[in-house]
Amino acid sequence: MAPLDDLILFARLVELKSFTAAAESLQLSRSLVSKRLSRLEERLGVQLLNRTTRRLELTEAGRTYYQYCLQIENTLQEAESAVSEIRAHPQGTLNINAPITFGQLILPGIIANFLKNYPSVKISLSLTDHFADVIGGGFDLVIRIGKLEDSSLKARKVGSTQLKVFAHKSYLKVHGTPQIPEDLRDHNCLVYRHMRSGVNEWHFKGPKGVFSVPVSGNLSADNGIPLYRAVAAGMGIAIQPCFSLDAFDNKNIIYLLEDYMLQEMGIYAVYPPAKQPSLNTRVFIDFLANALTGN
Repeated sequence: MAPLDDLILFARLVELKSFTAAAESLQLSRSLVSKRLSRLEERLGVQLLNRTTRRLELTEAGRTYYQYCLQIENTLQEAESAVSEIRAHPQGTLNINAPITFGQLILPGIIANFLKNYPSVKISLSLTDHFADVIGGGFDLVIRIGKLEDSSLKARKVGSTQLKVFAHKSYLKVHGTPQIPEDLRDHNCLVYRHMRSGVNEWHFKGPKGVFSVPVSGNLSADNGIPLYRAVAAGMGIAIQPCFSLDAFDNKNIIYLLEDYMLQEMGIYAVYPPAKQPSLNTRVFIDFLANALTGN
């Protein structure tokens, strides 16, 4: 394998089209540049440049080799830039989008601690349960919960949460407690309605594998907080992720059907497909992951 310095030297020769200019750029003598090019060609067993008294021209092999040299040079520059950013202090505005319930119950404390550690950063937070357009919305970072769809965006899993079925003691006293998931057909189930959802089914995992139970009720909402409030008022049964149930901590709430494992949902930080995310984005993602998982 040729030394990296020789690859960069060759790329500089192609860009400047002159031994003298390349030598000055690299702070080398012209004779040493010529000697190293010859050594590189000898190692590869091909001629990379046609030399004339007036100009340098790439051979066919040289054109192919130059493309790879250029990629290596760009990668080295990006690596140096990334290391330089680490030495820098995060600053400026970070635009974040998150689901409403997560953004109201979980993020405020994390953001408050983050801003204490990085006082030069400003955070602009947008909350929606609709599918946020990362690039079109101008977001540096979007938090998504659940299964990610295939896309060109970059993503990092920063945590996970388990779904739980729950009801208030007052509802169960009147209507009884479901013993198996199929019993939910006879109960008032309060449903989270997402704009891309299909039929209302809750998914469970039992001894025979994964199965679905169709549910219905007199209230549906596109946000989890109204559903929780309705359950707390004794209206029916609902499903919520653990992070929201833990945040409310109502002692009269009863978890149901705990022998049937519900879906675990990943919590992801999604960001634009740049080669290297900004320092602010990287630092916040690390901070978020540590807050959610301790890692």
